[in-house]
Amino acid sequence: MSKAGLAGMQLATQDIINVARGLSADEWATESAARGWTVHDVVSHAGNLIGVVLDAVNGQLVTPDGMGIEALNDMQVEAKRGQDPMESVTFLEEQLAKAVPAFAPLQDEPYASTEAELLDLGSYPLHAIVDMFTFDFTTHLRYDILVPRGPIKRDLEPLDEAHLTPSVSWLVGGIPKMQRDLPKSLEGPIGLVLTGPSARAVLLNPVDAGIVVEEIDGHDRSALATVISPTTDFLAWSTTRLPWREHVTIEGDGFVATKFLDALNLT
Repeated sequence: MSKAGLAGMQLATQDIINVARGLSADEWATESAARGWTVHDVVSHAGNLIGVVLDAVNGQLVTPDGMGIEALNDMQVEAKRGQDPMESVTFLEEQLAKAVPAFAPLQDEPYASTEAELLDLGSYPLHAIVDMFTFDFTTHLRYDILVPRGPIKRDLEPLDEAHLTPSVSWLVGGIPKMQRDLPKSLEGPIGLVLTGPSARAVLLNPVDAGIVVEEIDGHDRSALATVISPTTDFLAWSTTRLPWREHVTIEGDGFVATKFLDALNLT
């Protein structure tokens, strides 16, 4: 289960709140590294996303037919562009206060393993929802708002296991689900070895037009190629925020690994 994700979600949300409360008017209006969004937009998105998932869990989410998560995010951000920035912070605090008691029961059975559709992201066990928030908020803050990729300079502690374990779990769990055509780019087994805090190693195997993720101990001899990366970098290059070529080491068949990595774009 993902009780670590519940703690990670609270930490990642509070990180955004702490930074946001110290922003100047000019910093709020600065373009973030999230294309088309200002820093204010990114903070608004955090509160909006909690609201979307709360509605979904409660059976109250209504979206236009066929609308994906990215389009929904943009629509909600656009609707709040005229909101006072501090109202966005207060809204995020209020949403977090609602989310913790709502999502805590989802970490235990019978709810934890119940699958739920998250729009076009695929179907996930309910306990993983908090992992998504940990990943989304951590990545938006560290790679879209703050330097070196974002525009705002603030000193934060390096990412630790409390942030990284749920984030990595969400991304690895999303590899078989988030991109319908991704299996076409996987020509054979590839090892993914993540190092540093929350180190993890998995084998990605093409099976029946899909991808099966299997936990392994380090390198696996059946892998045609092995991709090695620090966990912190994985958050950025697997979402195409940073170029994977500058942040991974490939052992084995470079062609097979390159074809897959060029296609990978998690959310």
